[in-house]
Order: sequence, then C-alpha cells, then structure tokens
Amino acid sequence: MTSFLAVLTIVAVAAITPGPNNFIVMSASLRGGVAAALPAIAGVIAGSTALLVLVWAGAGTLFEVVPEIQPVLRIAGAAYLIWLGFCLIRKASGPSDGTDDQALPETALGVASFQLLNPKGWILVVTSVSAVGGTLVGIASLAVIFVAVMGLCLMIWSVAGQLISRWLVDPRSRRMFDTVMGVLLMGSAVLLLP
Repeated sequence: MTSFLAVLTIVAVAAITPGPNNFIVMSASLRGGVAAALPAIAGVIAGSTALLVLVWAGAGTLFEVVPEIQPVLRIAGAAYLIWLGFCLIRKASGPSDGTDDQALPETALGVASFQLLNPKGWILVVTSVSAVGGTLVGIASLAVIFVAVMGLCLMIWSVAGQLISRWLVDPRSRRMFDTVMGVLLMGSAVLLLP
C-alpha cells in the first residue's frame, strides 16, 4: 500500500508541474477552451497508458539489458523539447502574419504518439512500474492512477489556459507568454540531459 501512495504522489507531482504535456493541453485550451483541450488530455492519458503497457511488456527489461537505450531516448526527447521551445520562441519573436505556427501536436493521436518521445513520461512510467512491481493487478492499479490523477491535473491546466486566454488576446502578451513557455520547455529539456 505504501508503494501505491508513493506512486500516487509521484504521478500527481509529475502531472501538475510544468512540462510538455501541460503546455500542449494549455495551448489547446487557449485556442478553443476546455472542450478543445479534451482530445489533448485524452491523448496524454492514452499515450501514458500505452507506455505503461510497453514497460510492463518488456521495455523496462530492455532498458536494463541494453542500458545504452536510455541516454539515446533521453537525448532524443530532450532534443525534441528544445526544438519545440525554439519554435515557440521563434513564433514569439517573428512578425505575426495571422497564421498559427503550431509546433506542439494538436490531435489526440499526435499527443499520444508524442509520449514515446517524452522523457518525463518514460521516467514516470518506469519509476511507477518499478515501485509497484510488474503484476497485472499492479499495472491495472497504475492505469487507474494515471487516468484519474493525470486527468485531474491536466484539466486544471486546461482551465488555467482558458482563464488566461483573455489576457493573451493582446499580441504583446501572447509573444511574452510564448517566449516564457519556450524557455521553460528548453530549460526542462536541458535538465533531462546527463
């Protein structure tokens, strides 16, 4: 029971703290409100659950057998996050021509697929599975925790996006917001590097 409480805490902290999934959900909410963020939330949860199944099916063991995969995945994921941050900063510093240069995935399938490159997601899943063991009951319990906790935390980010959307109508405020989000994405990516 203690391991599940620890995992619940880890999932809650990982899901509520700023990261690419939160930015994807907030971005969708900024564009179309909470309803527009629901596919992104579903994509994050579906992708994270797919990672959970992959780790349970042997990807975690693969990481132990071939440890060289972990730094490659971490570097690839960090490079992608740096690229996303760069796109946001470039968008913020360029002239606004009315087009939306969206670097973040927008569809539920795109967001779910993004989880394969999300180092924070891999770390969370591998840590969670290690904490509760690889039993079917443990994995099913983790899936329930992921759906409930991630759903709640991402919904909070969605509501936050809708609340600040009025402020971001002003082009200057939007540029500042995109720059800050880009820098935060790049900074979180750098923290993932060895």
